[in-house]
Amino acid sequence: LVGDGAMQMNNMAELITVSKYMHRWSNKTWICCVFNNEDLNQVTWEQRVMEGNPKFEASQTIPNVPYHKFAELIGLKGIYVDDPDRMGAAWDEALASSVPVVLEVKTDPEVPPLPPFFTFQQVQNFMSMLGKGDPKERHLLVDTARQVLSSVLPGSK
Repeated sequence: LVGDGAMQMNNMAELITVSKYMHRWSNKTWICCVFNNEDLNQVTWEQRVMEGNPKFEASQTIPNVPYHKFAELIGLKGIYVDDPDRMGAAWDEALASSVPVVLEVKTDPEVPPLPPFFTFQQVQNFMSMLGKGDPKERHLLVDTARQVLSSVLPGSK
Protein backbone atom coordinates (compact mmCIF):
# COMPACT_ATOMS: atom_id res chain seq x y z
CA LEU A 1 0.00 0.00 0.00
CA VAL A 2 1.56 3.25 -1.11
CA GLY A 3 0.56 6.82 -1.78
CA ASP A 4 1.11 8.45 -5.13
CA GLY A 5 3.81 10.76 -3.77
CA ALA A 6 5.96 7.83 -2.63
CA MET A 7 5.13 6.02 -5.86
CA GLN A 8 6.57 8.90 -7.88
CA MET A 9 9.62 9.28 -5.64
CA ASN A 10 10.82 5.67 -5.56
CA ASN A 11 8.38 2.93 -6.35
CA MET A 12 8.01 3.33 -10.11
CA ALA A 13 11.67 2.35 -10.40
CA GLU A 14 11.02 -0.63 -8.14
CA LEU A 15 8.21 -1.77 -10.44
CA ILE A 16 10.83 -2.07 -13.16
CA THR A 17 12.82 -4.33 -10.81
CA VAL A 18 9.71 -6.47 -10.25
CA SER A 19 9.20 -6.71 -14.01
CA LYS A 20 12.82 -7.73 -14.51
CA TYR A 21 12.78 -10.57 -11.98
CA MET A 22 9.16 -11.80 -11.96
CA HIS A 23 9.98 -14.50 -14.51
CA ARG A 24 12.14 -16.22 -11.88
CA TRP A 25 9.30 -16.45 -9.34
CA SER A 26 7.29 -19.63 -9.02
CA ASN A 27 4.45 -17.67 -7.39
CA LYS A 28 3.88 -14.36 -9.14
CA THR A 29 1.20 -13.12 -6.73
CA TRP A 30 2.45 -9.64 -5.93
CA ILE A 31 0.28 -6.54 -5.59
CA CYS A 32 1.17 -2.88 -5.22
CA CYS A 33 -1.91 -0.84 -4.31
CA VAL A 34 -1.42 2.86 -5.11
CA PHE A 35 -3.70 5.48 -3.56
CA ASN A 36 -3.82 8.24 -6.17
CA ASN A 37 -5.13 11.53 -4.82
CA GLU A 38 -2.74 13.87 -6.68
CA ASP A 39 -1.51 15.26 -3.38
CA LEU A 40 1.39 14.87 -0.96
CA ASN A 41 -1.36 14.13 1.51
CA GLN A 42 0.58 13.36 4.67
CA VAL A 43 2.45 16.66 4.42
CA THR A 44 -0.70 18.57 3.47
CA TRP A 45 -2.52 17.30 6.54
CA GLU A 46 0.47 17.80 8.82
CA GLN A 47 0.54 21.44 7.75
CA ARG A 48 -3.20 21.79 8.33
CA VAL A 49 -3.39 20.03 11.70
CA MET A 50 0.04 20.52 13.22
CA GLU A 51 0.69 24.09 12.06
CA GLY A 52 -2.79 25.42 11.26
CA ASN A 53 -1.76 26.38 7.71
CA PRO A 54 -3.91 25.91 4.61
CA LYS A 55 -2.79 23.63 1.80
CA PHE A 56 -0.08 25.21 -0.34
CA GLU A 57 -1.02 23.80 -3.73
CA ALA A 58 2.22 24.77 -5.49
CA SER A 59 4.20 22.29 -3.40
CA GLN A 60 1.51 19.74 -2.49
CA THR A 61 -0.33 18.99 -5.73
CA ILE A 62 1.44 16.34 -7.81
CA PRO A 63 0.87 15.10 -11.38
CA ASN A 64 -1.88 12.60 -12.05
CA VAL A 65 0.13 9.64 -13.33
CA PRO A 66 -1.74 6.59 -14.68
CA TYR A 67 0.16 4.04 -12.57
CA HIS A 68 -1.94 1.13 -13.83
CA LYS A 69 -0.95 2.00 -17.42
CA PHE A 70 2.72 2.30 -16.45
CA ALA A 71 2.47 -1.21 -15.02
CA GLU A 72 1.08 -2.51 -18.30
CA LEU A 73 3.89 -0.83 -20.26
CA ILE A 74 6.48 -2.86 -18.35
CA GLY A 75 4.66 -6.21 -18.49
CA LEU A 76 2.70 -6.13 -15.25
CA LYS A 77 -1.08 -6.12 -14.89
CA GLY A 78 -2.73 -2.78 -14.24
CA ILE A 79 -6.12 -2.33 -12.59
CA TYR A 80 -7.81 1.03 -12.04
CA VAL A 81 -10.60 1.66 -9.53
CA ASP A 82 -12.46 4.93 -9.06
CA ASP A 83 -15.66 3.48 -7.59
CA PRO A 84 -15.66 2.11 -4.01
CA ASP A 85 -18.21 -0.51 -5.02
CA ARG A 86 -15.60 -2.06 -7.35
CA MET A 87 -12.89 -2.51 -4.69
CA GLY A 88 -13.77 -6.09 -3.76
CA ALA A 89 -13.84 -7.24 -7.37
CA ALA A 90 -10.59 -5.39 -8.10
CA TRP A 91 -8.81 -7.17 -5.23
CA ASP A 92 -10.21 -10.52 -6.43
CA GLU A 93 -8.89 -9.80 -9.92
CA ALA A 94 -5.48 -8.77 -8.55
CA LEU A 95 -5.17 -11.87 -6.36
CA ALA A 96 -6.09 -14.13 -9.29
CA SER A 97 -3.57 -12.57 -11.68
CA SER A 98 -0.81 -14.68 -13.19
CA VAL A 99 1.57 -11.69 -13.13
CA PRO A 100 2.33 -8.97 -10.55
CA VAL A 101 -0.30 -6.23 -10.31
CA VAL A 102 -0.49 -2.49 -9.78
CA LEU A 103 -3.91 -1.72 -8.33
CA GLU A 104 -4.47 2.02 -8.67
CA VAL A 105 -7.23 3.47 -6.49
CA LYS A 106 -8.41 7.02 -7.12
CA THR A 107 -8.99 8.68 -3.75
CA ASP A 108 -10.10 12.08 -2.46
CA PRO A 109 -7.27 14.21 -1.02
CA GLU A 110 -9.70 16.20 1.12
CA VAL A 111 -10.70 13.24 3.30
CA PRO A 112 -8.44 13.63 6.32
CA PRO A 113 -6.28 10.73 7.49
CA LEU A 114 -7.63 11.06 11.02
CA PRO A 115 -5.75 9.50 13.93
CA PRO A 116 -7.70 7.57 16.59
CA PHE A 117 -7.53 10.59 18.92
CA PHE A 118 -6.87 14.32 18.63
CA THR A 119 -5.12 16.71 20.92
CA PHE A 120 -6.73 20.02 21.76
CA GLN A 121 -3.86 21.78 19.98
CA GLN A 122 -4.48 19.77 16.77
CA VAL A 123 -8.17 20.64 16.78
CA GLN A 124 -7.32 24.28 17.46
CA ASN A 125 -4.79 24.34 14.58
CA PHE A 126 -7.27 22.69 12.23
CA MET A 127 -9.97 25.20 13.09
CA SER A 128 -7.59 28.17 12.74
CA MET A 129 -6.50 26.94 9.29
CA LEU A 130 -10.07 27.21 8.01
CA GLY A 131 -10.12 30.97 7.91
CA LYS A 132 -6.84 31.19 6.00
CA GLY A 133 -8.13 30.32 2.54
CA ASP A 134 -7.61 26.59 2.13
CA PRO A 135 -8.45 25.87 -1.54
CA LYS A 136 -10.97 23.09 -0.83
CA GLU A 137 -12.31 24.39 2.48
CA ARG A 138 -16.02 23.53 2.06
CA HIS A 139 -15.37 20.02 0.74
CA LEU A 140 -12.83 19.51 3.51
CA LEU A 141 -15.29 20.52 6.25
CA VAL A 142 -18.14 18.33 4.96
CA ASP A 143 -15.96 15.22 4.58
CA THR A 144 -14.22 15.72 7.92
CA ALA A 145 -17.59 16.04 9.68
CA ARG A 146 -18.90 12.96 7.85
CA GLN A 147 -15.83 10.92 8.85
CA VAL A 148 -15.93 11.99 12.51
CA LEU A 149 -19.69 11.51 12.88
CA SER A 150 -19.68 8.11 11.15
CA SER A 151 -17.35 6.82 13.85
CA VAL A 152 -19.65 7.83 16.70
CA LEU A 153 -23.23 7.63 15.39
CA PRO A 154 -25.05 4.28 15.50
CA GLY A 155 -25.83 2.65 12.17
CA SER A 156 -23.19 4.63 10.29
CA LYS A 157 -20.88 3.07 7.74
